[in-house]
Amino acid sequence: MSATTRKLAGVIVGLAIVIPLILLLFISPASKGTPHDLPIGVVGPQTVADQVARTLDQREPGAFDVWAFDSVDALTDAASNRDVYGGFVVGPEPQTVIATGASPAVATTLTQIGAGMSAQAGANAAVVDVAPPTDGDPRGAGFGSMVMPVFMAGAALGAASALVGRRRRVIAAVLPIGALAVAATAIGVATAVGVVAGSFVLEWIALAAGILAIAAPVAGVVALVGTPGIGIAALLFMLVGMPLAGISAPPEFLPWIWGDLGQLLPLGATGTAIRGAAFFDGAGSLAAYLVLAVWVAIGYLLLLPKRATAPETDVDLDEHAEVLAPV
Repeated sequence: MSATTRKLAGVIVGLAIVIPLILLLFISPASKGTPHDLPIGVVGPQTVADQVARTLDQREPGAFDVWAFDSVDALTDAASNRDVYGGFVVGPEPQTVIATGASPAVATTLTQIGAGMSAQAGANAAVVDVAPPTDGDPRGAGFGSMVMPVFMAGAALGAASALVGRRRRVIAAVLPIGALAVAATAIGVATAVGVVAGSFVLEWIALAAGILAIAAPVAGVVALVGTPGIGIAALLFMLVGMPLAGISAPPEFLPWIWGDLGQLLPLGATGTAIRGAAFFDGAGSLAAYLVLAVWVAIGYLLLLPKRATAPETDVDLDEHAEVLAPV
């Protein structure tokens, strides 16, 4: 067997191993996505909340974490602050409180449960949506598709800054400027097509932070190891981070600890931050911004060591080449 044949065989074997693993990463969270410990509320005394919790647990064991609230206003405030995804008002005038902006999947689930509970009581539950979707994206599909552009923008910005800028000071300055510029145009497009309709400034900051949280580590890794760093970033941020981002379905729908892990990666944290900006005036986003700040800090720390192959200099050798040329 020739060397070329052995190399080709190795490539085929490698792809046969890697591709199924990638497929498993993308398919497994979605196919096994059922709620667990999903925080919802019930208006009424604790005994009523416990009764509702037992009823729900019989239907889907471990799916819901039921909180008791004293009033409808308390429940709607909790949903608006993203403490719960919604809940139920039990009584002669039943209501179902949802927050579609937090998760269309959860909103649909709660609406169905509320309709079933009220039907058993011989009443019709009114549905109150504290975070309604935009007219241009009623099912949230467009919002979910924003994840891939965030990765692409961050990876491209980080790689280009490291490969073209080369000087560490230049890279460090270009990254935030590029993130802000790209985020501004992206949010402008998303607003124009009706995917988001909240505060432009909050959405701009959230998206820029997400792009920078990917761009900075990518630039740092590329500065250290060169172009192979792009593949390392793609493996972590896209192949691992995207299936666990909790965009199409919330983190509580992902099995085991995958939902929590996804929120510790840039894409998951970015999705949470943008949701908060687009539908909740920034509420419930502090942890996401802290995660993004950590990734930005990691990226800049990676930029600190000097590169042996490209030492930093403030002199452009091309401009002074004629001075060095022999007479």
